[in-house]
Amino acid sequence: MLFPVVLFASLALIQQTPATAPTQPTAEAVPAANATRPVAEPAQVCRTEPVTGSRFGRRVCRSAAQTEEDRAASREMLRQMQGARVPPSG
Repeated sequence: MLFPVVLFASLALIQQTPATAPTQPTAEAVPAANATRPVAEPAQVCRTEPVTGSRFGRRVCRSAAQTEEDRAASREMLRQMQGARVPPSG
């Protein structure tokens, strides 16, 4: 009973998918300014952070600069919350 429905749905999906993969722009289509100077993206560092109330972690990917900014902000917030009179490290 369910088999004909699944078969019909799969055939409908097959007919809707394109036969060829979308083509990428060729080197001629890319402007010369972008071809001479490629954009350098910062390297991503991924790690698993613990989630409160769960045994499973969450994967977080950030650049090294973002990670350092987060650490500095966390240190500053902790220092303010504790009321420490210690000068910020830097």
